[in-house]
Amino acid sequence: MSRAVCPGLERTASGYVCTYAQRPINPFQWYCFGDYYECPIYVQYMKTRGAQAKAETKPAQTVQPLQQQTQQQQTTAVTATAVTTTARVEATADAEDELIRSGESIITKFESNAKSLNDKWRDYEGSVQSVRQNWEAEKAKLRRYMMILERIRNKYSEDLKEVELRRSMGLISDDAYNKLKESIQKKLDKIGDKLKELNAKYQEIDTTINQHYKRLLLTTVTPEVSKLKLSLAKLEEMYREGKISKEVYEKLRAEIEGVIS
Repeated sequence: MSRAVCPGLERTASGYVCTYAQRPINPFQWYCFGDYYECPIYVQYMKTRGAQAKAETKPAQTVQPLQQQTQQQQTTAVTATAVTTTARVEATADAEDELIRSGESIITKFESNAKSLNDKWRDYEGSVQSVRQNWEAEKAKLRRYMMILERIRNKYSEDLKEVELRRSMGLISDDAYNKLKESIQKKLDKIGDKLKELNAKYQEIDTTINQHYKRLLLTTVTPEVSKLKLSLAKLEEMYREGKISKEVYEKLRAEIEGVIS
């Protein structure tokens, strides 16, 4: 069922116009569709029109036969109704076309936005997988390097103790002791500071990459996730059958859930 349309609403090339107020109007934010008879402009117009009709002096007219008057009145009423109906239908059709165009415009805009999000998400997935794989390979090397540095640091600590021992036994002079101690201490401090820095950055990078990887696992069904869930199910079965201890079960379960949850 079509909505009632104000007879004063007129569509032009530049938009909608209220013929009562003689100005452009947005029918979607006014009374033009629906309860237009409550519109202040329409009410005022009808009041003015009624006042003018009362003030006008009707010209004298020849009395026509009753049948002829009735036919003329009926013809006039039908013509007026047809004109009003046609205007309303055309205005309603224009309004519907406008709504369709506006809706299609929004769809077109966000269709491209949604596609862009999909493309960005695929890029994000690929980046996370690539960075994590490279990190897993390289961090093993980094840990070996750090382990070697720790051994060197421990060696300098032993050298420092040896110098202290030689001095206490009188095997080296105070001057030689001071020079050796200063040299070894500088190397020890340097390696200690670098090890602390490397370890802090290692932990930061590892935590960040793992956070992104967990986020990816929560939103994407991958073969790796399926494999981890299968491992968790097997672990549950082995524990129920008494093949592993509670301590081992809880430790392995925590590690698996830490990745997939």
